[in-house]
Amino acid sequence: MGVTVEFENERVRVLRVKHEGRERHPHTSRHDRLIIYLNEGRVMRTENGKQEEIRRKAGEVVWKKSSEHQIENLKDSNHETIIVEFKP
Repeated sequence: MGVTVEFENERVRVLRVKHEGRERHPHTSRHDRLIIYLNEGRVMRTENGKQEEIRRKAGEVVWKKSSEHQIENLKDSNHETIIVEFKP
């Protein structure tokens, strides 16, 4: 997994997150954010012990409130997103 900070100031942080095929992202905490899916993805999101399978198409944009969660890439191919995280 790779996380690159593409931009940061006092209000936002922009991250590029790459998950290798079948890779599990460590438990992480994020503020309110927009997620932009750069390619088709299928992941398992675990938050507070609850699992949810998520399927997204390239170009989809979603809003997520702050959370502590874990992401696992369920596909053999890489999964890449841009996260625009809003600082409190």
